[in-house]
Amino acid sequence: MKASKIFSRLIKTASASFLIAALVGAASCTKTPDPIPTPEPLPATYTIKGQVYNQKTNAVLPGVTVTMGTKTATTDSFGKFEFANLTTSGKYNIVLTKADFFSATYSLEFPTAAPNHALVFSLTMTMVPYVPGITPLDPTVGGTIAIEGGASDATLTIPSGTTVKDANGAAVTGPILITAVEVDDIYVQNTVNNPGIMTLRFEPSGYVFSKPLIIAIDNPLTNWQYAELQLEYFNSALGVWEVQTTPVTYTSTANDYLTSITHFSLYKISFKSPSVAGATTVKPIKVLDSLMINRGLTAYSQTAARYIESTGYKFETPLATTLTAAGITGADQTELIASITALVKANYNGVAPLTAFGTKTTTLAVTRSIPSMYYQETTATQNFTSKKFTIKLKDKVGTVNKTLDIITVKADMVSLSYNLKVYDSHAHSHLHSHDHGLGGGGTI
Repeated sequence: MKASKIFSRLIKTASASFLIAALVGAASCTKTPDPIPTPEPLPATYTIKGQVYNQKTNAVLPGVTVTMGTKTATTDSFGKFEFANLTTSGKYNIVLTKADFFSATYSLEFPTAAPNHALVFSLTMTMVPYVPGITPLDPTVGGTIAIEGGASDATLTIPSGTTVKDANGAAVTGPILITAVEVDDIYVQNTVNNPGIMTLRFEPSGYVFSKPLIIAIDNPLTNWQYAELQLEYFNSALGVWEVQTTPVTYTSTANDYLTSITHFSLYKISFKSPSVAGATTVKPIKVLDSLMINRGLTAYSQTAARYIESTGYKFETPLATTLTAAGITGADQTELIASITALVKANYNGVAPLTAFGTKTTTLAVTRSIPSMYYQETTATQNFTSKKFTIKLKDKVGTVNKTLDIITVKADMVSLSYNLKVYDSHAHSHLHSHDHGLGGGGTI
């Protein structure tokens, strides 16, 4: 009996020793998982998306050559082009060219963005169809031709006895084909920009005349006249507007603005009060698939990001409200609304203002990688930039002065921010309510 108890105790002791050894052995074989490495932040990217329209018909323009420095693109059947994932910030100049259309230019500037950010400009641009030469006019005989395209009547008069030389200084004899057309104003960033009541292109460019050619622009107002006007010439070599010494005068008898030129090029009748950039407001916008969780065993390659942005620009205060407050009503208010709208439209590359911002869903091409057991949160903001136009008026007698401050607000650049985080138990608990399906948040 005693031997049996001793044997039983030995068996229990051996079993306990074996169990302890097994537990120690199992513990020694358990490996602590390596921490998930944090990916290096990706450099910022900059993208320009654009769409081009025919200014006269508002139809999209396919086949437009879009040049930006050494880069070139062609608009597709919807008039769209894109320069995606540029690697440097700063100023970009875009030139549009197409047969039978006047070339158009646009400038924009990206601020420097932090890593894991994407900045996007969505542009709407227009091109003016080329107006062929009119019936030949002999400068030695002289005559008056209509300037096409203006909301107000405008003419160019060549005095009789005028002689002509071409851009190379060679004499031009006999009748010449003259093109005189209203075109979009050219807004040049980082320079003084004076809003114009009319921008005019005369061709053949470079022709020089021995006598001043008279430009007459009809004043559309009944009781008021524009004040403090000037003539500007566009120096294409420098890409800037230059104010000319030739004055712009007003004649009450004909109700016209008068000035003169001596060579054919691009000109603008402008106000002496420059447009001024105002405050920029930054607002959050919705990102589709804003939360992407990768619980797979391999990295996920993201190729697109979608977001909903505002589009267009509008007057901060409706023009009718501004003019009524200034005491301008009736037919003059109607004319000023049309004239100021055209003036502002020229500063937005021929695009008309809206009564309220539009919206659109934009797909941005991206190259991003979401590692295994990581999740990515994407947020976006949009800039809303303001600009002030100062319009000065006088009554017909010139004794009453009025100054109108017209402010526009434009839906502008979009900024996307990507934030990668480890998907662990804490993240799962935190994101549990979002961890389902794609579209505004989802699981990969």
